[in-house]
Amino acid sequence: MKSVEEMSVSQTELNSKLEPDSEGEVYIAPRNSIELQLAQIWEQVLEIQPISIIDNYFDLGGDSLRALRLFDQIEQTFGKKLSLATLIQAPTLEQLAEVIGQESESVYFKSLVPIQPSGSKPPLFCMHGNGAHVLAFQDLAQYLGADQPFYGLQARGVDGVTTPLNRIEDMAAAYIEEIRAVQPEGPFYLAGFSSGGVVAFEMAKQLHAKGEEVAFVGLLDTFVPGCFKKVTVPEWFSRQWRNFWRFGLKHPVKIAYRSLERKVYVVYWSTYLKLAGSLPYFWHRKYVGYSIRKAMRTYTFQPYAGKLTLFRATEVPGKGWYYYPTGMPTPDDWYTKDPEYGWGDLAEGGLEAHDLPGNHSTILKEPHIEVLSKTLEACLEQARSEVTVDELSQV
Repeated sequence: MKSVEEMSVSQTELNSKLEPDSEGEVYIAPRNSIELQLAQIWEQVLEIQPISIIDNYFDLGGDSLRALRLFDQIEQTFGKKLSLATLIQAPTLEQLAEVIGQESESVYFKSLVPIQPSGSKPPLFCMHGNGAHVLAFQDLAQYLGADQPFYGLQARGVDGVTTPLNRIEDMAAAYIEEIRAVQPEGPFYLAGFSSGGVVAFEMAKQLHAKGEEVAFVGLLDTFVPGCFKKVTVPEWFSRQWRNFWRFGLKHPVKIAYRSLERKVYVVYWSTYLKLAGSLPYFWHRKYVGYSIRKAMRTYTFQPYAGKLTLFRATEVPGKGWYYYPTGMPTPDDWYTKDPEYGWGDLAEGGLEAHDLPGNHSTILKEPHIEVLSKTLEACLEQARSEVTVDELSQV
């Protein structure tokens, strides 16, 4: 696409026009070159035409996968590095164009994202998973209701500028500092999806060590890496043979391709590690994911004095999990995993587990999100009531 300086926009294109579309809804045309270019990007990514400047990205069917393409195009066109969470605060084309039009080259980055900041209940802070962003939490925040403040914590580096953290302890310390800006002292209510549950776990430990009260730690389908039974060499070959007959020749070819692809990434990252801030958006985001996986591999789990609440997906993940990095579980591993996901010996205050419909990739999506939200809401209510009882007993 052409740059803003190269773009020639006619007065007709720049005029803000109020006219109904084919379905009778109001359409407002782009009013300046930024809005016009951004509209072209939205139309390309969402495959919808025309798009009004007041259209909401999520109402048009936008999701996190399309958002990756969207922000990659934004960087190429406008030279702006933004995190996906920008869409939460600026979901319409008009609002996003305003962010892009700011004079600073990039917007000041914060891990803390106020997804639903209003409400009278204590806020829930939810940590990102391996995807590093918090767009996946938007539906969950809405289902929990307008009275439940909900903040997401996105990984440093998802903006394409800041340096990613590669230790769980460092992530936890950084996120604690940010949530204290909203809630200076406990009791704290923490949760995390996938690897984010490990970050929430470590945050709870650090807060507890400082004398703070942690009322709730929710693990959204988070497993301890060692909870899966080690596969013997004969069993490994048996699985490969079985999956070859299930998926055909493309299965081993895809495994080999993904393995080679990851090796190329590692070489690329190690070569340009000190230049991570200047990497293209796509590569930088890959580097963030690599940093999170490295943090998970090197983290040493130690018992937590409090209670943990585990939310377990009951369905086996899709076959895409066969092609994840070495060390990640495959769908075959789901049949031999520890039912407590490895948390039983780590929760000195007890482990409470809840089974959910869906698999790891779908529990935060329709139609399963409703069950998760209701279960989570009940657990939060129970945690709040226990805090109230403790406070009354101390009077």
